[in-house]
Amino acid sequence: GTSVQILNEDGRAPSGVLVCAMFCFCHLFNNPVPAMQLLSAKRPGSGLWPSHRRYIGYVCSMVSEKPSLPHSKPLVIKALTVSPVPCFNKQRSGCRPFCDVLIGETKIFTTAQEYERMREHRVQEGKVVFPLGVSVHGDVVVSVYHMRSTIGGRLQAKVSNTQIFQIQFHTGFIAPGTTMLKFNKPELDACDSPEKYPQLFHVILDIEVEGVDKQKDLTPPWEHVCIDFPMAAQTLRNTVGQKGMYANLVLHQQSMDFR
Repeated sequence: GTSVQILNEDGRAPSGVLVCAMFCFCHLFNNPVPAMQLLSAKRPGSGLWPSHRRYIGYVCSMVSEKPSLPHSKPLVIKALTVSPVPCFNKQRSGCRPFCDVLIGETKIFTTAQEYERMREHRVQEGKVVFPLGVSVHGDVVVSVYHMRSTIGGRLQAKVSNTQIFQIQFHTGFIAPGTTMLKFNKPELDACDSPEKYPQLFHVILDIEVEGVDKQKDLTPPWEHVCIDFPMAAQTLRNTVGQKGMYANLVLHQQSMDFR
């Protein structure tokens, strides 16, 4: 039979996203959840985060019967609200948080300061609000960390950071007119210590989608070539096979094999 080989040296998650995106591109599934379930059944422990599900969903929206392609308008993240206050300090009474904003892999903004100037937020306060006022465009990562100080060698304080959560999204899929994005705990990445998050933990981004398109430095792939998505998907289905799971999908290095 026909084999599709995916070679990847960046770990299990990127190859898993690619496979799920291919399932959706081929219209085997029209939403990311069953695609991820099939991946998990064939390769347990795929390590996909909620943001991966979000991006697979973007592929679904681009190849649907009524395709939704991303716009080029930047958006302003006015503020970020974390509620209730998570318990990351040693006393489990609150945290000393700061926020980083990245576009792709480039950090463009941080609220971090020297440890002595960082405020500790207590559980009793109910929430943490970060005023941001940052304009972003494209792939955006918002990460919040707890800053902690420990005694190192020669009794010198050593500062280390523990990630509280992370959000990833693409601005092109945020509808114009949207003013708030709410993420419940199951929609956040890197929440690895459940006991540190109060019930109903959630994050709110206050945003404004700008009215003017941002001039592109590079032509996005969905604009570079006029793709007939249904025809391209049918061609891929014919190439890979028609056995429901697209015969012999093999991931070298991850030892995944669909037959």
